Amino acid sequence: MSQPTISIVDYGVGNLNSVANMIRRAGADVRFVRMPAEVGNSERLVLPGVGAFDACRRSLDCIDGMEMAIRCAVAKGVPLLGICVGMQLLATSSEEGSLAGLDIVPGRVRRFDLQGVEAYRSLRVPHMGWCSVEPKGRSTLFAGELSELNRFYFVHSYYFECTHADDIAGVARHGIEFTAAVERGRVYGVQFHPEKSHRYGLALFRNFAALPVGYDNA
Repeated sequence: MSQPTISIVDYGVGNLNSVANMIRRAGADVRFVRMPAEVGNSERLVLPGVGAFDACRRSLDCIDGMEMAIRCAVAKGVPLLGICVGMQLLATSSEEGSLAGLDIVPGRVRRFDLQGVEAYRSLRVPHMGWCSVEPKGRSTLFAGELSELNRFYFVHSYYFECTHADDIAGVARHGIEFTAAVERGRVYGVQFHPEKSHRYGLALFRNFAALPVGYDNA
């Protein structure tokens, strides 16, 4: 039986090698895809992202046809996982910038605002460090061992505020409860870095690699 293959969208942004190494440790093959046609031929897609929202969006837009290729893959039921700013790009918009998001998972990316709240004076933004995620609903990403115990590594100043509560796959806390993961159809997003989250990140990538390809196989 052949190993599952996960394609990482290489648009010049993100910890590509770290993500690829963790995916390989999870038992999947890795492809780096840089052209829309390669995205269209992928079984599963990872959209990484590091830095500012607008900078990542501009980098994606620099590859002619890439956005449409991603949309077509999603329409065909190709599983897509956004990581960190890659997750935020799935939103409608972001307070961090002026450019539109992909609007694949309706919502707005918000900045943490803990000022003036006495109980949270010791907390800092960005939120950095390890944090447990509470799965919501019957999340595919947090199936198996992750439904009972998990800890992931976060580095972020912004969080995803979903328009529809049913799209929330997991929540965490940093002063306030915030969305740590989203899931809409075969589209997934995580605010944390699974590639830096040791055995929990491995388990999450294994769950993603095990997803069937295309809606016909659901």
